[in-house]
Amino acid sequence: MARKRKGRSRKGGVSSAPRPASPASPAAAAPPARRVRSFRLRLDITALELASGHDGLLRGAPEPVLLLAAYLLVPHDPTGTAGLTPPRPLGRTLVRFRPPEGRFPAVVTLRAPLSFKARARAREDDRVLLLALAVEEDAGKEVERLYAHLTDAKHLRLWDLDAPVPAPLAPAELIAAPYLRENVAPVRVGVLDDGGDLRDTCREDDFVGACAAVVSTARHEDTLRFHFVSADGRNDWTAVTSVSVD
Repeated sequence: MARKRKGRSRKGGVSSAPRPASPASPAAAAPPARRVRSFRLRLDITALELASGHDGLLRGAPEPVLLLAAYLLVPHDPTGTAGLTPPRPLGRTLVRFRPPEGRFPAVVTLRAPLSFKARARAREDDRVLLLALAVEEDAGKEVERLYAHLTDAKHLRLWDLDAPVPAPLAPAELIAAPYLRENVAPVRVGVLDDGGDLRDTCREDDFVGACAAVVSTARHEDTLRFHFVSADGRNDWTAVTSVSVD
């Protein structure tokens, strides 16, 4: 009986023997860390335009007060478990304008622009929330309360006044709010303070309105106009500002 010939693989051919299992593929490379840089924010308040103003019957001209605060917003990390990062306060300021003289419309200017400055470190997709509140001051108690609550904004919820259905959001969530993300100009917003609408809860001073803007931490300069209109329409004010980041 003829012997069976052992099969040999041809030189250069593919062996029929099974290959050893290859080691597990390395995990996908982690995304590169976001670059952090220092930046300086400067906002100059130059004037307050009053299309109309009212301080009640026989009470004279309105006494405008502008409260301004800035917060650093960090995008939500979908891979993380810590949830939203609370906004980092960058500072706050308060401006008391002189009562306008004569008839409306009127422009109230400052002797020198009031400069709000802040310095921080941020990543390229971080943003700065600028929040401005306008109040017609009488007793001053509401101005005092609101200024205190602007420290960290944890008492506040904001929503787009033009939205058909109000959807109040915490400041940390505003970095993804379409009405702020897609608008270059500041947007008029409603404000809940400790759950109460400021249009209803301000008793000793008259709340005129609020306006918010989300700006980049990249280098830029811009002119921002913060528009405030009271619920009864009798106070219609616009704060003229310039903002720069470097």
